[in-house]
Amino acid sequence: MNVAIYCGSAFGNGDIYQEMTIKLAHKLASENINIVYGGSKQGLMGIISNESLKLNNKVIGVITYDLAGKELENTNITTIYKVHTISERKTKMEELSDAFIALPGGYGTFDEIFDVISSAQIGYHQKPSIFFNINGYYDKLIDFLYSCVENGFIAKRFVDMLIVSDDIDEIIEKIKKYEAPKAKWEK
Repeated sequence: MNVAIYCGSAFGNGDIYQEMTIKLAHKLASENINIVYGGSKQGLMGIISNESLKLNNKVIGVITYDLAGKELENTNITTIYKVHTISERKTKMEELSDAFIALPGGYGTFDEIFDVISSAQIGYHQKPSIFFNINGYYDKLIDFLYSCVENGFIAKRFVDMLIVSDDIDEIIEKIKKYEAPKAKWEK
């Protein structure tokens, strides 16, 4: 199984983000779950990839030629795919992955996870999307999504389908048991 890891190229404020990223790497390796990620050596991306490599886990990176040219690429990983655009990067990561986990991050992380959530909503895939809610990072975002439900812009089942947890064991268990809801346009 391959799991996409979306996360920041920054470390975040507080050691908890780095510590939990390391714990996630250990759990994925112990479950023989490979990681697919953005190919960078920076921030949490560098931590998840380097820790996974130390554990002899397979690490697949997908990076744009532009970012690789700026010496941001982790050249030690198992496999690297280089693409021309961020859109191609997201598509390749989605194709290679069986589930998607968003760790804390910024705009890039939000773009990546919402892209796969939107694809799931319209039935392009039936793979789980997870918010690894370290230190309550995603609490306000999830509240906002339920506000979108209350205002009639997102069907409740498409927020309920999201796995939101700060417990790594629970996340892995829910990935294994995941059942996708009906797509938006299915009757």
